[in-house]
Amino acid sequence: MTLRVMFDSNAYDAILKNGDSERIKSAHLEVIRTDAQEDEIAQIRDGFKRNQLMSLFMMGQPVVAPGMPWNASRDLIIGTTAAMYADILVTDDRQLIVQLAKTAPALRVLTYEDFRTEFLT
Repeated sequence: MTLRVMFDSNAYDAILKNGDSERIKSAHLEVIRTDAQEDEIAQIRDGFKRNQLMSLFMMGQPVVAPGMPWNASRDLIIGTTAAMYADILVTDDRQLIVQLAKTAPALRVLTYEDFRTEFLT
């Protein structure tokens, strides 16, 4: 069984910073992505960094985010989508981690460092 992983936008920064893209590709994970992350990456002003992050982001399989209110936050969209489609959400957003522990306790949520230690070493 393939492990389905969704990376929050801040995790893509960590992947880039640590040079882990090839390790992730060889880890035999199914990376899930949604429009909310793409929107966050698209807003990065530094064009070089934005292009690097978008390249990493595109390695994932797109999924359709669940129907959400028009004013739903990107964090809510990412968390809800991860709860529906992923086994693990990787994020360094402490507020999102706390929120998901309450609203989606079955979803495993890891910081990037914890994910890196467990799956990439």
